[in-house]
Amino acid sequence: IKEKTKKAYSKLETVVGLPSRVKQVADVVINHYEKKTETIKGKAMVVAMTRSIAVDFYNEITKQRPSWHSDDLNKGFIKIMMTGSASDPADLQIHVGGKIRKDILAKRFKDPDDELQIIIVVDMWLTGFDVPSLHTMYIDKPMKGHNLMQAIARVNRVFKDKPGGTIVDLYGIFESMKKACKFLYGNHDYT
Repeated sequence: IKEKTKKAYSKLETVVGLPSRVKQVADVVINHYEKKTETIKGKAMVVAMTRSIAVDFYNEITKQRPSWHSDDLNKGFIKIMMTGSASDPADLQIHVGGKIRKDILAKRFKDPDDELQIIIVVDMWLTGFDVPSLHTMYIDKPMKGHNLMQAIARVNRVFKDKPGGTIVDLYGIFESMKKACKFLYGNHDYT
């Protein structure tokens, strides 16, 4: 069963990471975020299925919006927050770092006035990381139960004129979210 699950996940990862799909997701993120920030200022988090897909999202988004990129850790509109190792390929290495990188990006992302507005993550910052100005989460990975509810809670903070957050389901997690809500809060209509 474990081997079957690995194979199925690998196939799913291949489909989710197709260049045409990555471009579609990047288009949605860019267009939705720009339209939303016309009416309410705030930050966004993109949740990618894997580290390599996170890098692909970053590359496609910055290809379309080159001014959002900066090699400088203290500058740039968009960054990736993920763990890595010395054996990672070069295209992933430029987006990973140790505690200093994590602390700098955390401080920047928590500051509503910092130019860092969009962060791409895989697992980091989905639980226990509070950014009240975070108004949108784009989810593009399978998630369920407690992890899904914790991730969604990241955007559900009142802040200035932001009454709550927006979840953009790019993967199709809505059914998992309904099940988690029923488990946690009882049988209600969550449509």
